[in-house]
Amino acid sequence: MLPDRARFTPAGKAVKARLLSLCCLLSALLLNLLLTDLAAAAELPVNDEASALVISYHVAPLQRPALRRELEKSGLRQFQRWKNEGILKSYRILFSRYADSDHWDAMALLTFSSSANVERWKILEQTTPGGLTRKALALVRAIHSVPLVLARSNSAAETPANPVFLVIPYLTLVSMGDYLKYADGYVIPQFDGWIGEAVLSQYELWVGSFPAGRPWSAMVILAYQDEAALARRNAVVAKVRARLKEIPEWKAISDNKKSVREEKLVVIADQISFR
Repeated sequence: MLPDRARFTPAGKAVKARLLSLCCLLSALLLNLLLTDLAAAAELPVNDEASALVISYHVAPLQRPALRRELEKSGLRQFQRWKNEGILKSYRILFSRYADSDHWDAMALLTFSSSANVERWKILEQTTPGGLTRKALALVRAIHSVPLVLARSNSAAETPANPVFLVIPYLTLVSMGDYLKYADGYVIPQFDGWIGEAVLSQYELWVGSFPAGRPWSAMVILAYQDEAALARRNAVVAKVRARLKEIPEWKAISDNKKSVREEKLVVIADQISFR
């Protein structure tokens, strides 16, 4: 620090001016770094209300009918009870349409309204693995559980009675922030276009909270209005893309796509409902 008398000399004033200039520069740099960190954080969906768990169940082909019956008979009642108790915010149980040993037979998507309820589910898991009844547990040969966060979603005004689901896992090849930028610029406009064409009822883009070592790091769930809507999928994809090509920003991404994700095995599934 300059002595009191030195502050008022020409040389002292020059030093003081340089110090002030340096402080302003450092403050600007720190503010820029802070804003950059905040912007990067905003790209990732990390709010407590969006936490979820996807559980996939695998059985031998011979056991598929028995597992479905058990889920319809007792499994749904059990998940509904946990929702009534406040442990679950929501649940959805899907059953794969075709027997295929390369993917799951049934899948449960559970959402939680708070970390406290995630803790309650952890305790419940100690006596009820995967949320299954004892009879269902005796049927399954493998269970995989993945914590998730909902990144993007949208839905049509009306919910169809019998939607057809496509579950599409992806392995992201870039950072999650870059993947979500790609999704917002290229993928989501297509999904919204499919809703506008009345073939898609709902879409959800989920990202894994701890993807390391997993065969996929993001998952898209598409709910089609019905069988006829699913049959129109390819025609509507081409129609919406032709329209989006008129938008320079979307066309630029389409023309210069780099490898940002690797699509894994798509599963066609139906929702298990109460009989």
